[in-house]
Amino acid sequence: MATEYAIAKNYQSIVFLGIDVKEPFEYSREAGYINTLQKHQKLPQIYRMGNHSHETEQFIRDHWRQFATNTAFIVASDRMALGVIRGLQAQNANIPTDFGIIGFDGVFLDQVTNPKLSTVRQPVQDMGQLAAEMLLRKIDQNGAPQGEKLIPPELMIRGTMRQ
Repeated sequence: MATEYAIAKNYQSIVFLGIDVKEPFEYSREAGYINTLQKHQKLPQIYRMGNHSHETEQFIRDHWRQFATNTAFIVASDRMALGVIRGLQAQNANIPTDFGIIGFDGVFLDQVTNPKLSTVRQPVQDMGQLAAEMLLRKIDQNGAPQGEKLIPPELMIRGTMRQ
């Protein structure tokens, strides 16, 4: 969703900043980015680092010159995206005109950044309620498998992406 939106808003370069962990959630976020770029015949640019805003801020500062204007950053967490915002602001970059940012999670940090962070929001309250219901059913059914439930995320476009 995030990568499709960045392409639709005509960002020419789309960079993925991932978390340096071997976890399914990270693989799926990166795979979505790669698959979408391949569908649009664009080459992926992937960088991985720790899930810390200071690491992504330093990354932007250290690699500033290699990112041309009209670049969107798809970032694996809102925490990391906060660092991208700070790094770009330190270079007096124009967000969202020249550089766009979309994070993932949407649980708090997206509300306190300036500009407000665009994010792929996961409905964590709905997920928690569903997990509790499934757990209670599992107990009632003597441990019977409960299957899987997919709760779609929501793309929240705010001040870090072109409207």
